[in-house]
Amino acid sequence: MIFKNKRYITFDCYGTLIDWEGSICAIFQKYVHDKNIKLNMNGLVQRYIKVEYEIEQEQYRKYKEVLKIATKKLFKEEGFEILDEDTDILVNSIYKWPPFNETRQILSVLKNKGYKLVILSNIDEDIINESIKLIGINFDGIITAEKVKSYKPSYKHWQEMLKQFNVAKEEVIHVAASYMHDIIPAKEQSFNTIWINRNNEKITTAIKPDLELTNLNSLPNYL
Repeated sequence: MIFKNKRYITFDCYGTLIDWEGSICAIFQKYVHDKNIKLNMNGLVQRYIKVEYEIEQEQYRKYKEVLKIATKKLFKEEGFEILDEDTDILVNSIYKWPPFNETRQILSVLKNKGYKLVILSNIDEDIINESIKLIGINFDGIITAEKVKSYKPSYKHWQEMLKQFNVAKEEVIHVAASYMHDIIPAKEQSFNTIWINRNNEKITTAIKPDLELTNLNSLPNYL
């Protein structure tokens, strides 16, 4: 499938461009090792993602606060009460979470092809600015949860993007790794989507992406 007449590519950032799950896993592994906590790490990150999602749906909070609440709740559900000062282990590390190996190169190719690149992220402004420095690419737009006071899968990121750039949906394609946060709401709004399925997940809903890839490497071939 070749997508034609696209001018804008919107990206989720964490999990798509930045190694979100790998970074969370590494931080939790170090924490339980340092604290000598006996904890089953299998599936821990997936359980954390569910906890974080639940907290995001309660009300808008800055993402740093979400990280702290979710960390405390996760460990409590696993049978451990962690100190309040230990709940910021993700907050203190997120500024340095690395991009995936192919991120900068592929984004550079897309920039050189003339596409406008826009990030739609469930994040705070100060955090995304540091992550963009690590990516090393100048984006044409950045729309954060802090800006729209809402977390995906709410539609507000996409609505703000269309308003900000005065662009039609048909000219936009959304690229993301999270099926729940990104692919489903983007398709519900009639955007074309490319799912970056890094974990070989299985689709469990009737909503399907327009294209599924395992990473970003071949993305330019379809645009």
